[in-house]
Amino acid sequence: MIDRFRATPPLLLLIGLLLQVGCHGTAVSRSTAKFPAGTGFIRHEVIVDGTTHPVWVFIPKDYRASERYPTILFLHGLFEAGTNDDGPISAGLGPVIAKSPDTWRFITIFPQSTGTWRGEDRERLAMAALDSVAAKWAVDPDRVTLAGLSYGGLGVWEIGANHPDRFAALVPVASPRAKAVVERIALLPIWAFNFRGDWVVPSASADEMCQLINTRGGSAKQTKFDGIGHDCWDRAIAESNVVSWMMNQRVSARVDTATHPGFADVR
Repeated sequence: MIDRFRATPPLLLLIGLLLQVGCHGTAVSRSTAKFPAGTGFIRHEVIVDGTTHPVWVFIPKDYRASERYPTILFLHGLFEAGTNDDGPISAGLGPVIAKSPDTWRFITIFPQSTGTWRGEDRERLAMAALDSVAAKWAVDPDRVTLAGLSYGGLGVWEIGANHPDRFAALVPVASPRAKAVVERIALLPIWAFNFRGDWVVPSASADEMCQLINTRGGSAKQTKFDGIGHDCWDRAIAESNVVSWMMNQRVSARVDTATHPGFADVR
């Protein structure tokens, strides 16, 4: 039996990912329990097509409604999907924020899908979460990054392609490829992250996406970390300048989309 498990490392990795979800989400939500009221991790709701959906929101500790805050819309992976739990904050960016919540400067939005982020209904959910949070808190619409993990990273490619005017940048982590949308995201600043030894989604998927985007005049870069794993959000934040990079991206700074017909068509 042991030899059989040693021969199937992808299975062990998947089991490990599944076991992390519940306990991590609870710990993340409690990490800001002593924050001032109305800040930290807050449970929010959005109604889409008559159905109420849970949305976790992180509000910076020193939040002031008179300011405008850079914002991240984060799309979880398949293992964090569900209907009413802590799943969206249990992996990816949630645990990273929970390590040092006092210094996190982004309003961060965590909607929850019942599966992947594919399909018009799930796309509406993601965008409704962004709109709902922006209506209640001081989101800077010029500095909204769309980010995700795994199948959430696939949602980054596809939802970003359908709403390029809403996002200043895309950050897909451990994402499958989505070659059909390359033309429509070519003008968006993109930074992809991967483990070299990812048995769930090989880093070659992001390799190909970045290459295709750059051959079309885009600005996509990829960082690969040595080692075996899938969720590398902690290393992306700790070992790169992606935080300041996201902070500095602006929709208003983008080149004229009229010179790129494939991009302009979806506006």
